[in-house]
Amino acid sequence: MPDVWENTRSRWESVRHAVDGGGQGPGPGVATLNGRLGLSVNPIAVTGEAGAGKTVLYDALTQSIRTGDSDSTRSPDIEKHATVLRSGNRRTRAAITVIPGQLSTQRQRALHDTMQGDASPHGIVHVVCWGHNRIWQRASQRDVHEALAADGDVDQEAVRNWHRRKEAADFRLLVDAIIDGQLAKRLRWLIVAVSKSDLYWDRLDEARDHYIPGRESPFAALMRDLENETSLRLSVLPMASRLIRHQFLPGLPVGTSQLDDAQIGALRTHFGQELQSFITQRNGG
Repeated sequence: MPDVWENTRSRWESVRHAVDGGGQGPGPGVATLNGRLGLSVNPIAVTGEAGAGKTVLYDALTQSIRTGDSDSTRSPDIEKHATVLRSGNRRTRAAITVIPGQLSTQRQRALHDTMQGDASPHGIVHVVCWGHNRIWQRASQRDVHEALAADGDVDQEAVRNWHRRKEAADFRLLVDAIIDGQLAKRLRWLIVAVSKSDLYWDRLDEARDHYIPGRESPFAALMRDLENETSLRLSVLPMASRLIRHQFLPGLPVGTSQLDDAQIGALRTHFGQELQSFITQRNGG
């Protein structure tokens, strides 16, 4: 296995040990900046499937989430933020665009406007959740239930597998466009945020092997393609933005967080540090 993936696995495990062992907790990570997006020199795009947790991840990194806040809401529109990322005494300005996950004309327009031209991103945070996507609309929930019922039992694992197949297909479109030079020509780095990891912390090894090359899942194979075909800096880290409850479909058991607030804070801090590090280092730097 190439050194890049050994290092990626090592970084993943160091975060896990910090969380399990009560390591570094919440600290100064990022804070919002009231200013014009045009002043930023570090454009970043946040991508991923619908219901993966893109908006709530941004809110967590900007410390906009507090214990007891109401549940997240669907974000069908493109979101643009001016942000200052902090790590100790270092500050870095960034323009962060959260691209909606719905397959819609709005999403296609957002991808086109964000990923092409002179304002295309230097970095991408691609949000995945190991099949724990939230399905917002009742009609979509029924569609998934009917599709799975036609093939067999409808249980948590079947729903998780359905989402993971869809997630890999979505990521393939992004990876192919990056490799072919159709999108994000100024791209320097890509971080895969494995979100909602608190819901499956007892199966974190399986999630790690699904996303990091070594045991080639369809998603991991795409990560290897990025390594082989580009000079991007790559990272894969577990992340959890807030304590949540998750129901795959109505009628199925509800999953709850296996971590506490302090452990969630540690995940957020480590992810924020990784993000700040990637922004401040050029490829190969």
